[in-house]
Amino acid sequence: MFDCVHVAEQLAAADDPRLDQRHLRCLPGGDGAHTVLLVGVVHDHPASIARVVRVLELFEPATLALELPPLAMPLFRQYAADDHRPPRLGGEMSAAIQASSSRTIGIDAPSWTYLRHLRSEFSGEGASSGLLGRVGRDLGSAVAHALAIRLASVVADYTPLRLRVYEPIVHDCSLVDDAHVQADHERAYLDRRAALFRAIRAPESTRVIDDAREGAMSDLLDRARSEGSVVAVLGMEHLDEIESSLRRRSAAAE
Repeated sequence: MFDCVHVAEQLAAADDPRLDQRHLRCLPGGDGAHTVLLVGVVHDHPASIARVVRVLELFEPATLALELPPLAMPLFRQYAADDHRPPRLGGEMSAAIQASSSRTIGIDAPSWTYLRHLRSEFSGEGASSGLLGRVGRDLGSAVAHALAIRLASVVADYTPLRLRVYEPIVHDCSLVDDAHVQADHERAYLDRRAALFRAIRAPESTRVIDDAREGAMSDLLDRARSEGSVVAVLGMEHLDEIESSLRRRSAAAE
């Protein structure tokens, strides 16, 4: 168990540039809800892998929540069983599982909670057939990929075969680089991505899908925090919205 005062003190004492507040958000507990620490990551980036491991060395939550589909959890648990530290496969997600002895859950789509949120996105004004088609194709692709990952974990359980279903992102930075080099590289990457997003307008289907995903992840985190403290590992692009959603829920409960 931990609280946000303890989190702030421990992060300051760690003196690690990868533990910058830009990537970490602590939501205090109250009224039956426990503390939630959100850890933002750039998927497969060395700085993010180190951040997740360091945070879980400092704080042991009741629940570790990961931006992974529930169907993908068995495969990433297999990745985490690697003797190598951090694991050679699975990036920051398998590194988080390896670094923690907490109950671990996947909170990303596809899930029944996500489907409920997706349905609510279309419950108001009628959506165009084009939008429905794009969202439907994305859902089909997500379900197919999650099932392929689940199949890969079953095959790995019973045979020596290892199916290639997870393609890591390769960054021009490595785990052996200095902590400041890693942090600077990750910061530059995020700045470039933010500039790109400001310059383009995302399609409506992307907004609908992201809103449903973030709503579902917020629901599952809210449920988990009723049972104990939570550390959640999320892509940086979801961090602000999920923090805001959880704060709104806390305010509404007061």
